[in-house]
Amino acid sequence: DPDPGEKKVDPKQLVKPPDITAISQRSVSPCETTGAAMSERSHESPSLRKSPHRPSPKKLPQAKRHSWCRLSLKGTKRRKSLPPVHQDVTELSTSISLDLPEIERLSMLLLSSFQFSAQKLEHTLKQTDGFSPEAFKANVQSVSEDLKQYMQKLKRDGTLKTCIEESEGIVLNSALDESVAQIKEYIARFTAESQSWDQLLLRHRETAEYMSRQLEECRRSQGQAEPLSYLQTSQAQVFSTKPDYQKILADQGEVLSCMELVLDELQQAVKLLQAFSEDSRQYLRHLSEQLAARTFQQLANSPVRKLIAGPPRKTLPPDG
Repeated sequence: DPDPGEKKVDPKQLVKPPDITAISQRSVSPCETTGAAMSERSHESPSLRKSPHRPSPKKLPQAKRHSWCRLSLKGTKRRKSLPPVHQDVTELSTSISLDLPEIERLSMLLLSSFQFSAQKLEHTLKQTDGFSPEAFKANVQSVSEDLKQYMQKLKRDGTLKTCIEESEGIVLNSALDESVAQIKEYIARFTAESQSWDQLLLRHRETAEYMSRQLEECRRSQGQAEPLSYLQTSQAQVFSTKPDYQKILADQGEVLSCMELVLDELQQAVKLLQAFSEDSRQYLRHLSEQLAARTFQQLANSPVRKLIAGPPRKTLPPDG
């Protein structure tokens, strides 16, 4: 809500054409007008700022007044003539109320800019011959009315609305910026992950080197080593309860030597038994052959031998 003490700006007053008569009475340049406006803002009292139309109680001779800029620089706190509607280009927007919609403020800014330009143009044309202030004022009034109607048309077709909204290019740029930001985020994430993998690889290499040194120490100390500190409690207990097989084998060396001798003797006995078995088998075969020869030698013409031998086979003639 606006401040109750704040002075509201009437939209009709903002779009009202500037006072051309007051400007025509002052033959000053735009630089002098701006300097006088700045001098007035720095010296006049707050009451005079609210009421610029208040007459001055003190009059100066017209013959001595050459420039309002020099008059203001001499320390005079009040102005004789009325200030222009818009003292500077920046005041075209600051004089419009912020409580109005953006479309209304834009249309009023366009109308005020036209009036400001017409005022500057009139001041320039006054220095030329054949200039008619009345005709110029009528033309400005006509163009102002046409401009107001055109502003209404732009409001209806939505042109002014598109001017205050974000354009498609800005939307595309926003989408592109979001994509670039997302890609940068992915790159940062992948970079961090790559660094993590590199650190893990370095840690594993250090662990492998440490294990290699531990293995060499175990070999030099003939297997006498404590459970590794990196193992968990349960793993360390299992390794600590495992018997020392190397020590057991060293203590049972003599027994193993005796067992080796016994096994060698048993192997020799088995070989002797295998040789005796082979000799016995050969002897029995030879004895069987001798007995068979003696038995069937006496039965050479026996009918039983002929029966066993079978009938003689016929020889087939060769194929011609």
